[in-house]
Amino acid sequence: MTMRSDDWSGFANRRSGRVDHRKYMWLQQPPVHRVIVAQLAVSAVLTLALSPLGFTFALSSLLGGLCCSLPNAYFIWRAFRYRGARSAKLIVSSFYRGEAGKLVLTTAGFILVFTLVKPLEPLALFGAFIAVQAVNWFAPLLVGRRKKGKPA
Repeated sequence: MTMRSDDWSGFANRRSGRVDHRKYMWLQQPPVHRVIVAQLAVSAVLTLALSPLGFTFALSSLLGGLCCSLPNAYFIWRAFRYRGARSAKLIVSSFYRGEAGKLVLTTAGFILVFTLVKPLEPLALFGAFIAVQAVNWFAPLLVGRRKKGKPA
């Protein structure tokens, strides 16, 4: 088994454990952004549905949805940055960092909402948060599967 000349150049230039991820751009990134779009859509629909009850309900609902969807957007951005088998360690560490950042952002979002927004309707806030979080249950349907005939 022989190596091509372009394979040797990457092997010889490897001084650190870093991998040039631009080489793996041809690997498809899963369309996980659809989950965030769906979460933002659910948040908007809940806000519009609660608007007849008053501005406080609508604003609380919107803020509850954003307290869920914005940290999830950070997690998706952080977790799906790397591709390829050579990046396995980076993928795992980015998942852990993304989840830790998501937890911090969610906590900070609720702290900011409860300290800065008056008046607030907690039932609408937490109800919207739970409803937008429930969109994650349907993530496999939103992301979709590849057809069996296509190569991975």
